[in-house]
Amino acid sequence: MNVTKNQIDDLNATIKIQLDKDDYATRVSDALKDYQKKAVIDGFRKGKTPFGIIKKMYGKAVLIEEINKLIGESLSNYIQENDLNILGEPLPSETEQKELNLDEESFEFVYDIALSPAMNVKLSKREKVPYYIIKVDDEMIDKQIESICKSNGELTPVDTIEGSEYVKGELIELGEDGKPKEGGIHVEDASLSVEHMKDEEQVKVFTGKQAGNEVIFNPSKAYPNKTDYAALLQISKEEAEHVTSDFCFIISEIKRYVEAEVNQALFDKVYGEGNVKSVEEFRARVKEDLAKQFKAHSEYRLTVDARDKMLKKNEDVVLPEAFLKRWMLATNKELTQEAVDKDFDSYRDEFKWQLIKGDMIKENNIKVEDEDMKVVGREVAAAQLQQYGLYGLSDEQLDGFAVRLLENEKQRASLYDRALENKIFSVIKEGVKLEEQEISMEDFGKLFEK
Repeated sequence: MNVTKNQIDDLNATIKIQLDKDDYATRVSDALKDYQKKAVIDGFRKGKTPFGIIKKMYGKAVLIEEINKLIGESLSNYIQENDLNILGEPLPSETEQKELNLDEESFEFVYDIALSPAMNVKLSKREKVPYYIIKVDDEMIDKQIESICKSNGELTPVDTIEGSEYVKGELIELGEDGKPKEGGIHVEDASLSVEHMKDEEQVKVFTGKQAGNEVIFNPSKAYPNKTDYAALLQISKEEAEHVTSDFCFIISEIKRYVEAEVNQALFDKVYGEGNVKSVEEFRARVKEDLAKQFKAHSEYRLTVDARDKMLKKNEDVVLPEAFLKRWMLATNKELTQEAVDKDFDSYRDEFKWQLIKGDMIKENNIKVEDEDMKVVGREVAAAQLQQYGLYGLSDEQLDGFAVRLLENEKQRASLYDRALENKIFSVIKEGVKLEEQEISMEDFGKLFEK
């Protein structure tokens, strides 16, 4: 075997692989022998088909398969051994690849490769990147406290339905005569939400009612969503499609969701017993939590601006665009030449960004350890739990969630990528001057409209 590289220009080259019979003959023979052991062919016992027949039947297919494997290995080894930094993957040459004749014993393969240009990843404190700090104002704190009160409320028994209650009772299907329908639907432990009824007339018949009262209503009008309707009747959606009767609901229990009050009980529930002892302390902790949440927004915006900064530093770097377009079309059958040409400006930036990241990793010897992924796992877990009103959890409390994320292979890969990007952006933050700017949430949102 002979492997050579022909440099076309700074960004393009070809790799030529010349194979002789000695390079592939043993591999092909071994593969055919393996076929022989497994082959079941009429007139012969399994594994006893003569080798000549196996070769005649499968010889060319096996030859192609083994040569393809050998070519793939040879390309990969050559690229690694010669430390070639390539873009995309090698593609069969459109101009130099000769038509193969499988009856010959020697073969020549020519592949086009694209070489990565050197990127400018040097950083200086003379370079400035904006860092936006979102101002936490009283209105934000008030809204957050309102949200906390809503998420920490509870169902409380009440005497009378006013329109937002949850009601339990007995549900009985009625016939056209207004009496219980023989063989009709009968749910002894039914429960419904008056608040979620979609028909005002149905809400009115419940309003003012108390436990022990009977209500005649039409649940198919009250709950046009068939999933909710079927759940109330405790039947399938398909069955619910055909039920339009009136029902009698005998009320046994009425509860109303009451938001939590801003008091010591709420402080203890949200932040742990005794950690917050006054409204002022509570507002301060809420403000601190909001600042932490907004810091994640600030950090994300920094990644946008830092990426733009690095791309700007490398705007004059030329890529092997003709090859990249070919490679994109070859590896994504859903793409068209028209789509690639139309959107290549954004593709170009993404290719450059990947090269910048790669050079930064090498230049700064960036590595991701398990603890780095665990830190990101904590951040992901904290963000998810805050959606359910859980704030102020310690690293020790979050570790359990982070460990479970790391046990999932897909999640682990995602955490690795995020941890790697975090380290890359940390290098950028350390290498440039961050210009801190306080900004309102409204103006911060406008940054993404540009």
